Amino acid sequence: MARQNYLKTSILAAFAIETLSVTWFQKIPGATLFFTLLYFIAGIAIAIFLLSFPELKLPPLALRQQNTRLNHYRLIIIGLIGLVIVTLCRYWFDEIPLDINYADMLPIIKVMDQRFIAGQWKHIYDTIPSIWNGIQPIYLPSMWQPFVLAVALNIDMRWITVAGLLLSFGIFVFLYRPDIRRYSSFFLGVLAFLLFWWLFADNTAGVITVSEEGVVIAYYVLLVLALASGNSILCGIAVSLCMLSRYALVGWIPAYLLYLLLIRRQRQLFFFCITGLACLLLLFVFPVGWTTFIRLLQLPGNYIKFAGIVWQDSPDVFTTGIGFAGAFGPGRVVLLHGLLIGLSFTVPTLFIIICYRLGKKRKLANIPLAALKISLVVFYCFIDVPYQYLFYTSSFVSLIALALLMREEPQSGFRPVGKMLS
Repeated sequence: MARQNYLKTSILAAFAIETLSVTWFQKIPGATLFFTLLYFIAGIAIAIFLLSFPELKLPPLALRQQNTRLNHYRLIIIGLIGLVIVTLCRYWFDEIPLDINYADMLPIIKVMDQRFIAGQWKHIYDTIPSIWNGIQPIYLPSMWQPFVLAVALNIDMRWITVAGLLLSFGIFVFLYRPDIRRYSSFFLGVLAFLLFWWLFADNTAGVITVSEEGVVIAYYVLLVLALASGNSILCGIAVSLCMLSRYALVGWIPAYLLYLLLIRRQRQLFFFCITGLACLLLLFVFPVGWTTFIRLLQLPGNYIKFAGIVWQDSPDVFTTGIGFAGAFGPGRVVLLHGLLIGLSFTVPTLFIIICYRLGKKRKLANIPLAALKISLVVFYCFIDVPYQYLFYTSSFVSLIALALLMREEPQSGFRPVGKMLS
């Protein structure tokens, strides 16, 4: 009991440091590298602490149907959150219109969606003459496809981003179990509120005004739920959506496959792979064609050139937010990119192997989720161009994981992973 309370206090402290490092600490000038180190260490600590808790699971359906009064309160809270979001977003959308001079991501996605709606599927990734004298679209299918509805209805595309964030916060509200007897429960609610208020009331990171990151965040929240459910088909769908939006998951996938092999879950591995392949074909290859698919696989090689352009045109990207890119400088972009690729693939796999070996003798759980957390921390900290809106995906992985964790009643112990999964 005392050990569980200590662990909960420790993981909450790590989450507090992680959250503050990507929110309010951004207001402190000249401390970018220090807060990057804090963010990095806190993220790794969260992953390691997750190993010491019982296996996180979704609450059973029967349990979710109980205590309807509390669920009614949750619905009311989500409704109030929605009203606050609409009010704040209307202000920001009026202040910052969709314009390539602010950011070109959503305008590019809009053209891709227009081509999709017009049935020009084979031309979705053709150059766009009206943007920067012919820019080449690079966004993966799960990034631009959710915005088709907004383009078809001729509404502001950013409402799709907002919907992704509202869904993510709504899931937290339904998982969150307030308990006035425990400080940890109250503290988690405070941290969730700080993260929410920063994203919607402060435009420092530009999450809702210029980015599409709310969709990506929703995908990763779904992935956390899928891992907690243990459903291999749901995991396959969630991983596909994450991977077909950003490459951040690229190093975790082989590590997860290795984990399933090590614990001899061949059936789960089979359904996971089949589901992932089906999603890849349906969402990507069939709509845009094999040639475009191969070309987009080569995109990471262009990031070095892109980072050089950003260093020349917008050096403040590297100096005003977290990420190790600023410490490397414009002259070591190639080195940074090499570290990004090398660490993204090796760290999750090594982590899985170490945890599997230790798990035969010690009490370890949540290994895939912990590996996912480490993968995201490493990828985004070493990313070539550290736009600040990218870092909140990892924050939401922590938030949902802690919401599940705080639901668990303290247990006297649980079996080592080697025996539990045999």
